[in-house]
Amino acid sequence: MIKDYRISLAIVFSLIIISILLITFKGIPKSIDITGGTEITIKVNNNINILELKNMLNGIAEVQELKSANGYYIVIRCPIDKVSIVKEKIKEFFKVDSLSKLEYSEKTVGPTLSKKFFEEGFKALAFAFIFMAAVVYFYFRDPYPSGAIILSALTDVILTLGGMSLFNIQLSTATIAALLMIIGYSVDSDILLTTKVLRRLSINFDESVKEAFKTGITMTGTTIVAMLTLLIVVKLFIPIANILANIAEVLVIALIADIISTWMLNAGLLKLYLEKIKKVS
Repeated sequence: MIKDYRISLAIVFSLIIISILLITFKGIPKSIDITGGTEITIKVNNNINILELKNMLNGIAEVQELKSANGYYIVIRCPIDKVSIVKEKIKEFFKVDSLSKLEYSEKTVGPTLSKKFFEEGFKALAFAFIFMAAVVYFYFRDPYPSGAIILSALTDVILTLGGMSLFNIQLSTATIAALLMIIGYSVDSDILLTTKVLRRLSINFDESVKEAFKTGITMTGTTIVAMLTLLIVVKLFIPIANILANIAEVLVIALIADIISTWMLNAGLLKLYLEKIKKVS
């Protein structure tokens, strides 16, 4: 196990700062669920020159190529005020006078609705943290370990958002749901660690952490493998289901972040707590 938890705490806080800088200056890409806009899906032949279409649209729309068991598709996302221009460019590219001649579908999310989605999603995150904090404090009745668990869960979310910024994973209603899921998962692993340590004070700290780690890493590792399997299956066989891929990507990043926040941050804070406050080595 880690011998000097001050080093692990320094590493975690450095990662938090890097994540905040990424979120602040690079930002997180947002889906039309969040920003509002129009998504156009067209079934195409597999020999389409997607680069030519991107050049024609000249940055006014995002173009993505997807493959499924039913064939090839292109997905074009653009702001609502650019829809008419994008449609004209699509007709020019496919050499048709009407989009009805294409295997075509369209989805539009208005700015009011998208703003509501965004607000409600983050309200859900805020309420999740509030209720989680209340339950944790009620369980331990001690502000220090309770605060460490809450900080660990918050760190998990910050590192995940930083990872989404780094890897250009869109923030959407689906990925917000994934963030809600990881709050519960993070608290579960943190409570496992904290309970194991505080209820076995007569046992060496590192031994208690090691026992908790074996159980926790097995649960986390199993879930990471499951999410990676889902991601590979979606990417290879049903890439049109990109929402599932986004959820899997976010959960993999979040679970890796959970390993860092639980076994480096929370364990380090517990070690300092027992050494300096409880006077237990």
